[in-house]
Amino acid sequence: MSGQTLVNLAKKDHPGKIEGQVYCIVVDREEYRKITSEIGGIRISFLFDENQHADDIKDTDDDNSAQAKLRVHHGYIPEMNIKERAFDSGSNWALYKSEGKYVLQDDSLESSSLPDKLVVLEPDFKTGDIYLRNNLGNNEFDQSLIPDPLGYPLNQILMIILLSLRKGVLLHACGIDDSGQGYLFAGNSTHGKSTIAKLWSENHVAVLNDDRIILREKDGEFWMYGTPWHGDFNEVSPRGLPIRKIFFLRHSEKNSAVPRKGAEAVSMLFTRSFPPLWDKKGMDYTLGLLDRMASKLSCYELNFLPDKRIIDFVRDI
Repeated sequence: MSGQTLVNLAKKDHPGKIEGQVYCIVVDREEYRKITSEIGGIRISFLFDENQHADDIKDTDDDNSAQAKLRVHHGYIPEMNIKERAFDSGSNWALYKSEGKYVLQDDSLESSSLPDKLVVLEPDFKTGDIYLRNNLGNNEFDQSLIPDPLGYPLNQILMIILLSLRKGVLLHACGIDDSGQGYLFAGNSTHGKSTIAKLWSENHVAVLNDDRIILREKDGEFWMYGTPWHGDFNEVSPRGLPIRKIFFLRHSEKNSAVPRKGAEAVSMLFTRSFPPLWDKKGMDYTLGLLDRMASKLSCYELNFLPDKRIIDFVRDI
């Protein structure tokens, strides 16, 4: 396609194996200097021309359904005099309101230093501005810096915000595509997600991601999608497919599966999710989505040994 370039959104130090589609599309970069990234069906357009407002940019077939359009500014961080705290991680990010807008920054509000990145979002979260302290000018179109102008953790926090608008939820999980059978292995750190990913991959089964999975409700089914944000296993895929079974991982001396239902299953999903703790409506939606998932899909607590026998064990459940 003339004037268009495909770009992988995965981190450069953790390259992903892209299958089925790409995470990021550079659209008409000479004319608009714009890219549209898509992760789990959520599209975000990044605009690199400060002279054009997000609402004035012509949409293409690739990004006319973008959930958010964000204009990128390099070289300065505006001073926000009003800060109504919404959530503060205490370390590397915070969310607050200022004059009716939501502001996301890559530092705690308690920090004495100024943030290096700031995202100012309109109340509907459809448009906004990204401010980066680095001095890359708009005349310097460095593609190596463009695929993900936010970086960790703001890229994932922005995704959590957009998903909470009745679009889905980000889960701490490993997703497996076993010839169309979607198995979701949910677990927190050290529970065995990367081990599961490696075992299934060695058996020539596709791994969506070993650490971050997006869950969405679609046409009466619950789908999972790979993301570029992986753990120790870096061969990720952005594809999506319906979930057939959910497993809550636990290391054990033998393989066993115990059904989990109702409030117990919902609780186990919630404690492995990334909910919008700062937003009551978003929390209500997230809990409702997880409740519908737990009531429709078979859920098991999976105690497993880290060897290939777990594959046939899971298939036989």
